[in-house]
Amino acid sequence: MKRLLLSLSLVIFQLSFVYAQRSANIVFIGNSITYGALHEQREQTAPPAQCARWLCQQEDIDTIYFRNCGRSGRTTYHFLPCAEDVIPVGDKTYFGDVVSKTRELVKAHSSLPLVFSIMLGTNDTVERPKNKHTEPDDYARNLITIIDSLLKLWPDAHVVLNKPIWYYPDYHSKGGSIASKKSLKMIDTYYHQFPNVVAMSKTGHVHIGDADAYTYFEQHWQTDIVEEKDARGKSYWLHPNEQGAGRLAEFWGKALLPIIKSIPAIDPLKGKKIGFLGDSYVRNHREPVENTWHYKFARKHGMEYYNYGRNGNCIALDLKQWGIGMYQRYKDMRDDLDIVVVIAGHNDASHGRIDSIGIGTFKERLAVLCQGLIERYPHAQLFFFTPWTCDGFVGSPRQQVVDAMLEVCGSYGIPVFDAARRSNIFATSEQFRKIYFQGGKGTDTAHLNSKGHDRFLPVAENFILQYITK
Repeated sequence: MKRLLLSLSLVIFQLSFVYAQRSANIVFIGNSITYGALHEQREQTAPPAQCARWLCQQEDIDTIYFRNCGRSGRTTYHFLPCAEDVIPVGDKTYFGDVVSKTRELVKAHSSLPLVFSIMLGTNDTVERPKNKHTEPDDYARNLITIIDSLLKLWPDAHVVLNKPIWYYPDYHSKGGSIASKKSLKMIDTYYHQFPNVVAMSKTGHVHIGDADAYTYFEQHWQTDIVEEKDARGKSYWLHPNEQGAGRLAEFWGKALLPIIKSIPAIDPLKGKKIGFLGDSYVRNHREPVENTWHYKFARKHGMEYYNYGRNGNCIALDLKQWGIGMYQRYKDMRDDLDIVVVIAGHNDASHGRIDSIGIGTFKERLAVLCQGLIERYPHAQLFFFTPWTCDGFVGSPRQQVVDAMLEVCGSYGIPVFDAARRSNIFATSEQFRKIYFQGGKGTDTAHLNSKGHDRFLPVAENFILQYITK
């Protein structure tokens, strides 16, 4: 698999987040041809497996995760969601199997786009003992029902419809099914239903895929299809061999490739729960929370946002007016957060408070907070942000707090953003504060206004995103 191995700056990282090589989840739905019937190692040689490998060899494609939902001898009826609609009566539906495998795939790679690749119809064309061939209108109706049911479960997914391939039009199966020249002609009739299926399905999510494989196998059946004996002992050709499966896989891949490339990348943060623990930096003092960079960050990425900011609150000190410190207060947060960001330390460094408890006690309680967050959120991403710089920063209590956060959080492997030294917020400049801090008078040295939050957002965003896997 091709991987991006460059060492990137923060700015370039943001670009790579948007333009990185594409990966995708693909679920292949079909009959014995999709399944890989007659292959000795079908897990490696069935068309879905070979299609995934072919796609991974193409430019701009990284990794393809797939599931093979091919079922031998099955028609479109066998993939309808309701068992009562399956023909012949009494046969089971495999729609639940498709759903189960798709959920398994999506759960494992939830940030990736999902595509269903369908090639059904071969068994629909033959005359069967318990039911005749599937009429074209019923074939289209079945496909629409299957597609609508899948898109109801996965609204952002895409579906690609592939024309069934050519087969030898004269065989009698041991089960009593008969394939004739009339049966073979049904494939073209089915294919002509695809535009109607697309028109009746969710706009922009259903696509007509490959139609060229049919002609290929009509011309190469002697080399690319397995010779079998039917119930009469007569030779017939239906299932692609390993070589033929590779050719079919390429036809499918060529149909899938532009679809995968056209689907907007799914943000890995979408739907995640993010909580911000802190002081008035987080609560945003006298302005709406909606003005903050962290609120805007969460909304930009489609996240559930939770604000646990409290004006005047400290990390390590319990204060009557401002409440218990965050080293205990973190327990009040919901326990299912996916990302926790602590923005704090400003109040610990003010009014001689560090002198009152000592920097050693501050570190001990900060360690309690770090340990508590790790234990409470073992699967979550944790981040800390230090306060801004201040006048006389070097040697000040503010520097002691900032350096202690870098040291203690770092010892637990928690990323810390040094906002005192690395941000684009020039908190020591009165002219800067008049523009970017609350009040507009230059006297507030702690709280950004909306314009200030907008300025800091890309810096904070780049810091967080470098730890988020796509």
